[in-house]
Amino acid sequence: MLKHFDLDDIDAHLYIGLLQIGPLSVGNLAAKLDIERGKAYRSLEKLRSLGLITTTMTNPIICKPVEPQEGLTNIIQRKENEFITMQKLANKLADDLKDITRKQQPVESATVSIVQGRHNIYSRIGKLFSESKSIVYVVTTGKDLVRMYHTSIPEKIKVCKTNGGQIRIVTDVEDPSVVSIVGKLGASEIRIGKLPSKSRMIVEEGRHLIMSGGINESMDMNDDGDSVLDSNSIEMVENMYSLCEHLWKKSKSLEPIKKAAK
Repeated sequence: MLKHFDLDDIDAHLYIGLLQIGPLSVGNLAAKLDIERGKAYRSLEKLRSLGLITTTMTNPIICKPVEPQEGLTNIIQRKENEFITMQKLANKLADDLKDITRKQQPVESATVSIVQGRHNIYSRIGKLFSESKSIVYVVTTGKDLVRMYHTSIPEKIKVCKTNGGQIRIVTDVEDPSVVSIVGKLGASEIRIGKLPSKSRMIVEEGRHLIMSGGINESMDMNDDGDSVLDSNSIEMVENMYSLCEHLWKKSKSLEPIKKAAK
């Protein structure tokens, strides 16, 4: 989970090590955790800039871990500041870039693109939800839905429903703990059924399709190996929408399962 806070393996190893062992010099910490001293110095400098550790002005330098809640809050506040800066710059930057953009004739043909990386995929899915005013089918695994819950997608689903759209989820999981989280997504209706494969399909009626092959079921949100095809091809959309309708009719409502879990 520390990867969500911009920590790689060595960063996380060092921070957890300091929490477990207590304040140490860089040399002793590197030796105890079996990490090359040079890599440890670079990683500890990063942890200090993130606000997860403090260092003394003594010789040798002693590294001390910041209490987890405070340290993670420091990172969140930093990201919030970065987000606010981007928001304030976006309109001016967009206008500047528009001025240098070559004018092109609009093309009516269908488009197909590949979106790589989980954060990018969930952003694209959220955008589809927030802009839709019709029925959107989401056919995917329980773990994929749990990952979606930890993004802005629940808020985007709410926007879709406010705009008159519907989010219909078909998934394959009946585990009560997972069902509980999936229910918090706020979809219009959720059904349980057999999926054609361990993949994801998000299909907006008559307009848009996002689909992938097999999904790595790890909870790593930084998985750059995850990819989807994104298209507005009417032929592809209609074919996948028909499949989703078929799966929807064959599936059973989540409500009896939720009641049984209680």
